[in-house]
Amino acid sequence: MQCNLNAETSRYARQIILSEVGAQGQQRLNDSKVLVVGAGGLGCPVLLYLAGAGVGRIGIVDSDIVDVSNLHRQILYSTADVGDLKVLAAKRRINQLNPNIVVHTVATMLKPDNILSTLAEYDIIVDATDNFGAKYLISDACVECEKPMVYASISQFEGQVSVFNSYDRHTQQRGPCLRDLFETPPPPHLTQNCSEAGVLGVIPGLVGCFQANEVLKLILHAGEPLSGKLLSIDCLENTFNLLNINKKTRDRHLAKLLGAATTSAWRDSDWLSPDKLHDWIATQAPFQLIDVRDVTEHQQGSLGGSLIPLKDIINRQQELDTARRIVFYCKTGVRSKAALLAVRSFSQEAELYSLEGGIERYMAIYPDENHLVVS
Repeated sequence: MQCNLNAETSRYARQIILSEVGAQGQQRLNDSKVLVVGAGGLGCPVLLYLAGAGVGRIGIVDSDIVDVSNLHRQILYSTADVGDLKVLAAKRRINQLNPNIVVHTVATMLKPDNILSTLAEYDIIVDATDNFGAKYLISDACVECEKPMVYASISQFEGQVSVFNSYDRHTQQRGPCLRDLFETPPPPHLTQNCSEAGVLGVIPGLVGCFQANEVLKLILHAGEPLSGKLLSIDCLENTFNLLNINKKTRDRHLAKLLGAATTSAWRDSDWLSPDKLHDWIATQAPFQLIDVRDVTEHQQGSLGGSLIPLKDIINRQQELDTARRIVFYCKTGVRSKAALLAVRSFSQEAELYSLEGGIERYMAIYPDENHLVVS
């Protein structure tokens, strides 16, 4: 929709006079559509500043209600909002700040079966969540949908910000994604959210402002976004560090399959130790061995079995003998775990295993057993 700049000059005057914005940039902001996933500590400042800047359509996804423990850092809300859905309280506050923008609310959790449709109508996705499962789900969906993701995480006195999967108009390629920074989520017992680790109230405000700044830069094509870089902030030591992120070669469908590892049920018993696999091979136990690496890796050395690269595991499911035990393996165990979870999604009764530590660990223990033939 066309922005009435004459009517809006007073509201946006201080940013319209910037050479990086101007009337054209303000119209671009008005035409943009941004989805903010999470209306907590990070989401609150992001939403306020995007609304203040005149982003024309803002989506908010959150299933939580406002709790009194939120109020020290979630500045969208007041005591009167306690007990209300965050998305509804946030929409009220945003409309008070700027009644000229459209706010769409989604009071649910994002899941594999609804995330792609939820992201579809937006240009930029803001990850303002507080758990790694959600972050990887959002990142994988953004890769699949070819949308930029403005990422942040916070804990105690520290925060991190980056822009993932952003399209570079100069190289005509997309930048790194979350899995280029961290291939897989850390184990749950090694991570804590704000309710567990604690956070100083100003930290999400500061980091959220950095996120909002990155969103506005993407919309305005101004400056250099944090694509391929992770900004790390330590507010106790007053230090700012930039870490380079290199994009890894990866089939885009691989990320979608790997996303299953963050949302499907995983059991510790799904791991098969190298010693157990060695025993099964030695005793000729009935099982099917599946290498889910790519062709080049398989040719350089394997444990035998059938080669079904992870990206093809769904389309070639008819090759899996679910009447027997199936053992998936890869280089380190990451892709084999994803393969197991993907197969379990359509064959829940099958007895499936992932080789713990992958072929690297197996060959370190049994170095003389390369190119075994197991069918």
